[in-house]
Amino acid sequence: MKIKFDPEFLYLLTEQIEVIALDKPKAAKAFKQEFFEKCRSLGEMPYRCRKSIYYDDNNVRDMIYKGYTVVYVIREDEIVILSLINHQNFNSGSIEL
Repeated sequence: MKIKFDPEFLYLLTEQIEVIALDKPKAAKAFKQEFFEKCRSLGEMPYRCRKSIYYDDNNVRDMIYKGYTVVYVIREDEIVILSLINHQNFNSGSIEL
């Protein structure tokens, strides 16, 4: 199954990696690599993660990774990674399914 990354997700991830890199550049690089590997692995078993607590839709899922929540939607032939949440107020209205 194809994995797509929403531009909003990529923006949030880049911001977070930059914050990590300020203190630990090597850790930021490793985090980014591991994070994308984890996201790509969703194609093998897309429903393995919990149903999203932010949406009432069985096809919207939350993957937890190192304290972050990755919200993604499972579509017929693709998975779209929508958002990255890290201990912040989350507005579900900001994400278009």
